Amino acid sequence: MRHHNTVFNQILKFIPRHTFQTTVDRHNGDHRTRSLTCWDQMLALIFYQLTQRQSLRDLCECFNSKSAHHYHLGTQAIKRSSLSDANRDRPVEIYQETFYYLLEKVRDKLPKKDAKEMVRLIDSTTIDLNLNQFQWAEFRSTKAGIKLHTVYDPHAEVPVFFSMTTAKVNDRKALDKLPIMPGATYVVDRAYDDYAWYYSLSLQDSRFVGRMKKSAVYDVVEERAAKGEGIIADEVIRFSAKKAQKDCPIALRRITFFREEDQKTLVFISNDLNCSAEEIASLYKQRWQIELFFKWIKQNLKIKKFIGRSENAVLIQVLTAMIAYLLLKLVQLAGSFPQSLQQISRLVGVNLTSRRSISSVFEPDTERSSGDFPDPNRMQMEINYF
Repeated sequence: MRHHNTVFNQILKFIPRHTFQTTVDRHNGDHRTRSLTCWDQMLALIFYQLTQRQSLRDLCECFNSKSAHHYHLGTQAIKRSSLSDANRDRPVEIYQETFYYLLEKVRDKLPKKDAKEMVRLIDSTTIDLNLNQFQWAEFRSTKAGIKLHTVYDPHAEVPVFFSMTTAKVNDRKALDKLPIMPGATYVVDRAYDDYAWYYSLSLQDSRFVGRMKKSAVYDVVEERAAKGEGIIADEVIRFSAKKAQKDCPIALRRITFFREEDQKTLVFISNDLNCSAEEIASLYKQRWQIELFFKWIKQNLKIKKFIGRSENAVLIQVLTAMIAYLLLKLVQLAGSFPQSLQQISRLVGVNLTSRRSISSVFEPDTERSSGDFPDPNRMQMEINYF
């Protein structure tokens, strides 16, 4: 019978040990470490994500119960107190760089696109926390929370950038940290409506599609024929308020769209004066993909309940959740499996320490057909005979 490493071992091949250790050394992650290295910490936290453990104690007990596999994973048994301290103190940059390293691997497996063909969706999601346990994340007088500000690639179906802040931080303020790729198209919700930012995108030859606020004051420069399904109005406008004129002194597109599903009228704003109104509306429709991504990670990864209370521990747990997401995505891309990412996540989780090829995890178990199993009645007869 052919020997196979565990499924966990095969998945970790996407993170070469020497590459990870170079990152650790650069940030002195293992400085004065006696037992629990950063590699041990990362493996334990990925194990926590993929196997859906419920607590720090649950994680340590289950991880340590798999001691027969530790040697080949390059790890060892972990102590709950050591892991808790590591989550509180280790540099988050180690896990940020690992995330971006895996992101490049995902991009390498997808067809290359010109910058002008790239679409980026920007949004945030809020995760509620207990104010008594996470005082640093105070949101309201009786509530705490964090926000994950994300730039999402709908083509690759992966986040290309994200940052974590307290829930109190306005979405617009988080824009300053988001990277902008000249020539790309950015799709945002009404929370990101900022005229100066819109103008900065135009100066970088980037397109944007957003939602226009009802309070906006403008003059109509040109009225165009409303063509396309759901298009009510198509106008070229300029802002007329002094501050808005100063922040964004260029002509923009204002498109009024009626959405049949919920009988709702949406008003879009864009700096694209050439594409059809229907094309611009379809670009905004893609924004729902980032909503589906947020829903997926909340349902399938451990980012709603945290095993550490410090800001550092929370951020490391979120980062390792994103690392686990990219590892699952790489498994999906490497094998071109027909299963959805959710199915892959479930199958990997239940087979993580099985010694079998990854591909066999997603194939029907045909090693033993129903005819191969002995007849229980015949077995009983033979037992009675002897």
